[in-house]
This record gives sequence, C-alpha cells and structure tokens, in this order.
Amino acid sequence: MTFYIAAPFGNYIKTKNTRSVIGSFTLERRPGLFKQIAKTLRYKNGTWYNALGLRNPGIKFGLKYYYRSTKDIISLAAIQPDDWLKLSELVPDDVDLEVNISCPNIDHFSDYTKGIENFLSKKRKVIAKLAPDTEIATVGALIDLGFTSFHCCNTLPTEHGGMSGRKLRPYVINLCTVIKSLAPDAEIIAGGGIYERHDVIHYKNFGATSYSLGTVCFHPIKFYKLIKDIRGL
Repeated sequence: MTFYIAAPFGNYIKTKNTRSVIGSFTLERRPGLFKQIAKTLRYKNGTWYNALGLRNPGIKFGLKYYYRSTKDIISLAAIQPDDWLKLSELVPDDVDLEVNISCPNIDHFSDYTKGIENFLSKKRKVIAKLAPDTEIATVGALIDLGFTSFHCCNTLPTEHGGMSGRKLRPYVINLCTVIKSLAPDAEIIAGGGIYERHDVIHYKNFGATSYSLGTVCFHPIKFYKLIKDIRGL
C-alpha cells in the first residue's frame, strides 16, 4: 500500500511516508503568472475547482531541477499528437512516471493515448491517470498495452473548471470496481475526497490498493493528522 501526494501538490509537499507526484510537465514550457493561477482556483459549496491549463516549466526543467534532487514520480501530459513520442525520447528509462491522459483543461487530440506504450519499461513504475468518465474499453486497452498501475481519477470537467474532492467518489468507486474486475492484481490508486482514515478504508472496500492525496493538502492540519492516522494500514 502506497500513499501518493497528487500533482501539483507533490511539487511542494514531501513526507517520509508518501511518494510525491510532480508536474504535470509538458514537452514545452506553458507559462502563467501566479496571479493568473490564483484566479483559476475556486472553492464552491465545499468543492475545489481549477482551470490551471497545465501551466508548467516544461519537461527538461522538470528533469533537471525537480527529479534530480527528489527522485519523485514525474507526471507527463501531451498537447500535440507527437508529444508522447518526443517525451518518451527525453525521459530516462529509470524515471518513474504518471502518464496524465485525462487533464480536463486542455483540448485532447484524437487517439490521445497513441504512443503512451513507449513509456512502459521493466525499469520503472508507470501510472495511467484516468478521467472520471473513462470507459471500460479504454481501461481494457490500457491493460492490454501492459499498464498495471492506475490512478482513479483526475478532476471532472465542469463549467467552473476541473472538479475535485468528495464529489468525485462515485466515479472513483466505479473505476476501482472496473479495474479490479479486469485486472485483479493491478495497483489501483484511489483519489478524491480523502480527508480521514475512514475515507481510505471506504475506497479499500471497493478494491483500491493505494491512495492519492490532493485537496486535503489545502488543509495542513487535516493533512498531517491524516498522514499520522494512516500509519500501519
């Protein structure tokens, strides 16, 4: 059982009991001022929304300044159809990855997952980050390619931006159930509204084997209490 700090929180939060996911990084830099980023975050009716649009310094910067010192998991995302191939040529074989095939704040080109099999290697972990509404056929296709680790799930697209937190639970539970039925030995990473120990146990009952912490990171006291409470699970 592993607990992950979801991107982008993983860029800043490191604990000895978790693995941080950093990024997501794209092939080229996607600039954005802090004040622009601040405008895209909204808290409405107990739920966080964001429309960050994958602002990031690019994969070369990520590899040089983030991964070199932390050895964390790097999250990747593609903007153009040939980005997956180009990214696979830049990232060393021993770098653990999360392949973000589900960002709601970019336009997905057709056949968006084509080429992601280039990241699969016996030398590293590769996590497929799924959309809340990922179809069974897509999950099956990823399993056929060789993926054995799945993050359930990314934020849900809404008019306010990508929705995260507890409202994702029905989608996460559905994906956990689907993956468990198709690949019983897969690592199923559940994330969405995990604030307390019983939230972890709830997802575990639906097949989750690992867990991703996201919106709880906005609440430092709750976050560190959770990290303490989950020891020994």
